[in-house]
Amino acid sequence: MLLTRSLSLFLVLASPATIASGSDQDPAISGSTFRDCRECPLMVVIPAGTYMKGSPQDEPGRFDDRRNHDEDDLPGPGGSQVEVSVSRFALGAFEVTNGEFQTFVEETGYKMPGGCWAHLHGDGTWNRYPEATWNNLGRPFDETQPASCIDWHAANAYTRWLSLSTGAPYRLPTESEFEHALRADSTTRYHFGDDQEALCRYGNVIDAALNAIYPSARTLQCNDGYTYAAPVGQFEPNAFGVYDMTGNVFEWLADCYEPSYANAPTDGSALVADPCEARSLRGGSWSYLLSSFRSADRSDDPPDALFDGVGFRVARDLDVAVAPVPDWDLRVYEDRELGFSFLYPARLERSEESGYVAFAEDPRDMSYIEDVPSMAVNVTRNDSGATARALAEAFAGSLEGEVLEVTSEASTLRDGVTDAVEIVVDWRHAGTGRVLRTTSLSIALGDQRVSIRSTRSPGSDWADLKRLLYTLRVH
Repeated sequence: MLLTRSLSLFLVLASPATIASGSDQDPAISGSTFRDCRECPLMVVIPAGTYMKGSPQDEPGRFDDRRNHDEDDLPGPGGSQVEVSVSRFALGAFEVTNGEFQTFVEETGYKMPGGCWAHLHGDGTWNRYPEATWNNLGRPFDETQPASCIDWHAANAYTRWLSLSTGAPYRLPTESEFEHALRADSTTRYHFGDDQEALCRYGNVIDAALNAIYPSARTLQCNDGYTYAAPVGQFEPNAFGVYDMTGNVFEWLADCYEPSYANAPTDGSALVADPCEARSLRGGSWSYLLSSFRSADRSDDPPDALFDGVGFRVARDLDVAVAPVPDWDLRVYEDRELGFSFLYPARLERSEESGYVAFAEDPRDMSYIEDVPSMAVNVTRNDSGATARALAEAFAGSLEGEVLEVTSEASTLRDGVTDAVEIVVDWRHAGTGRVLRTTSLSIALGDQRVSIRSTRSPGSDWADLKRLLYTLRVH
C-alpha cells in the first residue's frame, strides 16, 4: 500500500511544504524538485508570474487544421490577449505514468471503463473498441509511458486519492497554470522559439516517425524516434524544468471549457461552471495536429471521453501545512449511473442493498470504531420532506441511540460549485453509554439525494474525517 510504504519517508516542515527523504531540493526554491512519497510523482516548483494568455491573431499556425474555427484560443471577439497572474505552485515534472496510475488502480480497486478510441490493431485505423482501455492499447504495456485513455473523472480521482493518502493538496492544474508553466516566461509560438522543426527536440509530436503507420499524414520532417507514445522524460525540458508539456499526450485540466476567455478568471484559478459539459485539454499528443503544439493552443472534450493520446499530470499547492495522515488503505466507490464517487477505508466491510451501500454499516459495533471510522452512503428520493437534516437525524435514531445535538451548515464540495449540506449529530450509544458523532455530507443529485456519513467519537480528528467525506465527486 502506498501509504504504509511511504509514511516513514515524510519530513514535515513548518513552512512551506513537505519534502520526502531523498527529495532533490527545497520546494521553497523555484525550479527545485521533490516527492511526497516514494511512489508519488516527481514535482517541480513553478514560480509565480504574470503573462499574456492566448496568442496574437497573426501567430503562424493559429488556425491550421483546427477542429473548431470559432474563437479558438482568443479571449473574445477581436483577438486581444488577456493578462493572467499565477501564484507559485508545484507541477508534475512528467505526465502521470502507466506505473503510477497502475498503483492507484491496484490499491483502490478503481474500475476503468473500456471503449477507448484507439489505434488498436496497428493498421492505421482509429476506432472505438469495447476492449480498448488504458492498459490494452495494442502495444506492449510500458510502465514508463504516460497513462493514456484516461478520462477526466479518473484523473481527478487519482489526485483525490494522492491528496488524501499523503496529506498534501494535490489536484489537476488549471488552464492558466498550465500555459504559464509551459511558456516558462517565453512569448514565442512554442516555449523554445518559433522554429517548428525544433519540436522533435522537446516532445513526442506528429513527425516523420508517424508515417510508419500513416504514410500520407502531414507531419514534420524531423524524426523523434517514437511512432506511438514515448516514455516520459525522453526529450529536453523547458526553461522551468518540466518535461513533455508539448506532445506525447494531451493533458486534462481542472477548468470547464469555454471557447473564449471572456468569463475566465485572471488570477490563475480554474473556470468553474454547473453544468460542465466539457473540460479543457492542453499540450497536444503524438498523433494530433501540428497546430496543437503551440503554447496558446487549446482543446476540450466531455469529461468521460476516452482517447489514446489523452492523459494528465498533477499539480500541488505549496503554501499549506502538511501532516501525516491516518493509515486508511483507501478504496474508490463509484456509481457511474448516478454519477458520483468517493474514497473509503478498505478495512470497512462493504455491503450493498437497493439504494444503499454501507461500509462497516452498524456503528453500534464497537470493535472497529477506535481504529477506522464507520462510513455509509445512502441514496434516497429527493422528496420535499426528505431534507438532509431529517435524513441525518433518522439515521442516528436508527442506531438505537439517543440524539443529543444536531447542527448543520451549508457548504460546497471541493469543486467549489456543487452545493452540499453538512450535518453533525452527537448521539449516545444505547449499549455502552458512549457518546459518538456522525457527520453527514449530503448533496441533491437530480431527483435523488446522496448522503455520505462517517461515525467516530467526538474526540477523533474530524479534520481528517471531513477530508475523507469531501472526496465525494459528482459528475
